[in-house]
Amino acid sequence: MFEESNQPIDFVAHGDTSFVLGSAVKHPHDLVMGHYSVHTSKAALEQGEAEIQRIGARLRSGGRLQGAKRAA
Repeated sequence: MFEESNQPIDFVAHGDTSFVLGSAVKHPHDLVMGHYSVHTSKAALEQGEAEIQRIGARLRSGGRLQGAKRAA
């Protein structure tokens, strides 16, 4: 979720769940947003998402991550 706000964020877990939360100041330049990450160029986004896919495949094959492979 990428949205400017001064409002609180409520998390509700139903079962064994982990949350990862990050925040940053607004970037002064145009950004390219993808499914998993934000980058400064389309080429950097494609490289970053390819690396995320590679890591996900390695974690799935090692039994550390379950679920369907997400299409790019």
